[in-house]
Amino acid sequence: MARSTRPVSRADGALRYLETRARRRSVRGESRRWFWVFVALWATRRVRRAIGSEPAVVYRGEIKPGETIQVAHLTETYGGESVRRR
Repeated sequence: MARSTRPVSRADGALRYLETRARRRSVRGESRRWFWVFVALWATRRVRRAIGSEPAVVYRGEIKPGETIQVAHLTETYGGESVRRR
């Protein structure tokens, strides 16, 4: 099975771990609470992904002494309206 190449934050990794654990326990019938924990975690991860609250690594490299980095961000617009895109 291919693994995702998408960077995973610690928060997303923890949510995914708890989601998987809750799903397994709810399927085994250990408790109904685990089912609701799974539903809450699943929804939380989907909402975080939809609103783009996950940080994304755009560039990673080594900086040598004397080198500088300039970080800039231009807001995307479409017809004068701000565009939020992932």
